[in-house]
Amino acid sequence: MLGFLDYLGGAAVAVVVLAIAATVLAFIFIVPESKRERLNGFGKFLHKALNFKFLIIEKILQALYIFETAFLILTGVFMLFMVVPSYYGRGTWLGGYGLLIMILGPIAVRVVFEFAMMVVLLIKNVISINDKLKNQNGGDAASDVFATPTVGEIKAAFKPEQAAVPGAQFCTKCGAKLNPDGSCPNCGQQ
Repeated sequence: MLGFLDYLGGAAVAVVVLAIAATVLAFIFIVPESKRERLNGFGKFLHKALNFKFLIIEKILQALYIFETAFLILTGVFMLFMVVPSYYGRGTWLGGYGLLIMILGPIAVRVVFEFAMMVVLLIKNVISINDKLKNQNGGDAASDVFATPTVGEIKAAFKPEQAAVPGAQFCTKCGAKLNPDGSCPNCGQQ
């Protein structure tokens, strides 16, 4: 028995060391955005999964919702035909409880899962907005969109001579101020 525990201890240490090595390798070869283009199909999938570019929990919640709804309805149907024996010889029919489970159970499950899906959909919409802003600005969305402006940038934004520029034209596609030659600095539209 002592030999088994020694083996188990060595295996646990080996697992921890291998997990640390896998983490370091993932951060070097898979996670960085600069490595994404050189990855094959499975590597790109891993890149997206490790950078949380898509949400797995949405599909898991959908599967759990379908399972729990089917489970409750089938439980209610089986309870329609169940009689629990009692001490006095006359059994108690569970059909009323089965009907309640078949009707109220799926409604309660739906409400709970709708709350969970609202959170997931909110996060998906934030990711979508972030991606659109990233594409519009042509840079990293986290650094461009959510960066804290400096005091100088705030003062420059509120200068009166910049607020009303006579003859200023803006891009009809993205809203950016046009270059002197009439081209858009963001989307290149003329």
